[in-house]
Amino acid sequence: MLRIPLYLCVGMAAAVLSGPALGQAWPSRPITLIVPSSAGGTPDVVARLLATGLSDKLGQPVIVLDRPGASGNIGSEAVAKSAPDGYTILLGSIVNAVSPHLMKASVPLVDLAPISSVAAAPDVLTVHPSVAAKNMQELIAFLKANPGTPVGYPGAGSTPHLSIESFRLMTGVQVTLVPYQGGGPMLQGLMSGQVPVAFATTLGVVPRLKSGQLRGLAISSARRIAALPDMPTVAESGLPGFEVTAWFGLFGPAKLSGAISQHLAEATRAALGTPGVRNRLIDLGAEPLGSTPEEFGAFVQSEFQKWGKLIRDAGIRIE
Repeated sequence: MLRIPLYLCVGMAAAVLSGPALGQAWPSRPITLIVPSSAGGTPDVVARLLATGLSDKLGQPVIVLDRPGASGNIGSEAVAKSAPDGYTILLGSIVNAVSPHLMKASVPLVDLAPISSVAAAPDVLTVHPSVAAKNMQELIAFLKANPGTPVGYPGAGSTPHLSIESFRLMTGVQVTLVPYQGGGPMLQGLMSGQVPVAFATTLGVVPRLKSGQLRGLAISSARRIAALPDMPTVAESGLPGFEVTAWFGLFGPAKLSGAISQHLAEATRAALGTPGVRNRLIDLGAEPLGSTPEEFGAFVQSEFQKWGKLIRDAGIRIE
């Protein structure tokens, strides 16, 4: 995962944001940050935390607008077709690199301009409290004894989708996949018992785990995380090599000027370096990132290639 030390980024940001004409002329009005998912889901949580920091650094309100639907493609398309003036930007994610391999109607990466990485977060293998399993091996036994158990996921190409597909392939369990329009509705379905099992990204599910509304069994990342230090990884729990991590980043329309992209990237890194944003992300189980547009673009392309190969090799299809 690409990253720049935030203590360096803050200094770089200060130099650029106090700099010449662009910093004085742009932005001169509010910026709309489109989230291609539902309210309350993981992208929405990330966007609202980031918007607070960006508003302060840019000197203009950053308004979060949720545009869910079509596995993130409705919101992504709205940004791709917007004026390339920096006033409409996208809180994109790994879905933007995965969806083109799964759906013909996906927004191509060439229609979006990478600006900066924002955060990374693993998934938690989560169950409704009515499920008796207390660890991952017990859950595998439960799923094998109950083939066809419904498992929720928040849209094609999301990390919960990739996590459950990988889990299914590695364990041989037979489950019924239930798609939702975003992480918020999926969590509601999980808490209501509509689906008893799901992988859920830490940023949305950690508060529900700590309140006892849901029970987490294992983390999808390679290492344990500070927000849930006692929870083992999926790999530790019996599936060595299992690793899936979500990432989030800012994009603009393809013809966004390099100067505005750089300005937004500097402001993003500065915002992520503020204690309020940084500490809250960490508390929710995420890793604050931050990068240049060039670094983020190279990373997105590497993710596009990586997940495309996995999807082809695993024969994953959208029904």
